[in-house]
Amino acid sequence: MPSPATAHLLHTTTQDLIAGVIIGSALGDAIGLYTEFMPASLAATAYPSRSFTLTGTPTNPIPTPFHFDTHRAPFQPGRWTDDTDHALLILLAFLHTARTPTPDEPASSLPLPTQQELAKRLRVWTSQGFKPLGTMPLGLGRLVGSVVSSAGFDSDPESVARGYWERTGKRVAPNGSLMRTWPVGVFSAATLSRVTHVDPRCVLACVIGTGLVRGLLRGEIAVESDIDALIKRALNWYSRQHDENDQKIDEPELWKHISSSTTLSQLHLDDQPTIGYVYKTLGAGVTMLRLAMRTVNDTKAAKLTRTKLFEEFITDLTFHGGDADTNACFAGALLGSYLGYGALPDHWKHGLLHEEWLLQKSDALCRVLGVQKGEYDGSKDADAEPEGGKPVISQQEMEGRWMVLQQEAFRKMEETAKRGVTKAGGGSWWQKAVGRG
Repeated sequence: MPSPATAHLLHTTTQDLIAGVIIGSALGDAIGLYTEFMPASLAATAYPSRSFTLTGTPTNPIPTPFHFDTHRAPFQPGRWTDDTDHALLILLAFLHTARTPTPDEPASSLPLPTQQELAKRLRVWTSQGFKPLGTMPLGLGRLVGSVVSSAGFDSDPESVARGYWERTGKRVAPNGSLMRTWPVGVFSAATLSRVTHVDPRCVLACVIGTGLVRGLLRGEIAVESDIDALIKRALNWYSRQHDENDQKIDEPELWKHISSSTTLSQLHLDDQPTIGYVYKTLGAGVTMLRLAMRTVNDTKAAKLTRTKLFEEFITDLTFHGGDADTNACFAGALLGSYLGYGALPDHWKHGLLHEEWLLQKSDALCRVLGVQKGEYDGSKDADAEPEGGKPVISQQEMEGRWMVLQQEAFRKMEETAKRGVTKAGGGSWWQKAVGRG
């Protein structure tokens, strides 16, 4: 048994890492939005300083403005996108049935969200937005939109998702489930991926991603060989449990995206037809984690370096463009679970909209998991309810909100045009690019 002092240190460290996952992923999402759907060449032109701030600087106390186009116009700097919303749906579903365990009750006995619970919350999100914070459902992907709106999704989401996958030729493997499943790595992956994404590549990517988060939080993954060992275990797991009708995993294709020699340039993250490919997002996150481990483990100034790594790596990833918010969201979860909340840049995390709300949910999770003192009962947390503790929003009211949002977006675009700022491309804000979701 560890001494009380050692136990306190371990719990304090775990609290910092859990907050690092939650805030780190949201930060990656918010920073990645700056270049989402852009080719790398346009990203470099749009932001010549190659840096971002969400709080501003002493001489210019405003966040880095977006290079406005129809995709970014509805957003404020510091706001996350659907990527983080969907992850929070899983986190809130877990908290809703959770409470602080008694001294003789292990945290592992807490029930995990079911497929039906996540399906219900996705239905609410697609029609009413993220209700705890009153934000709109911006960025709904094609696959998620099609599956969630299908008959029977509430009762048997995996069957509906499988039917969609089969009807579309079993070819598309988007990153929409990988972006949302990091919370499972904190409190326990495959089951929740299959709510919308049943392609074996999506399922395997979620297993690897959540396994990495869990291993990092538990101190079981500290060097690159640990990453490789986990990937091999995930492959072995899939080979044992996959359905004989499922496609087999092309292991060389997987390793091409996540090996120790893979670079961001080799991933071609801004290749428009394939920007939403799940292995690209997985590869981006794993590559960033490998680089962080090499830097921390090889430098004598590890403490100083750790405070700079997150910003440097997420910024670099963002300037590769493509599905930058999703890539950086997943990478941010991995880096946050490795470096911790304390290593996240102040001028990013304190400019993140709703940071305090996220930290409250992080505290609640830590109390439920027994790594922080204090009581929590999810049944008394209105935010954790499927409707977010808010009344149902009618279709007519949502249409009115969309109209107001569209008018505000057009106003921003007009102001940008008057200032003579070049408009970047990037697709329309009411739908994601082909293959994303």
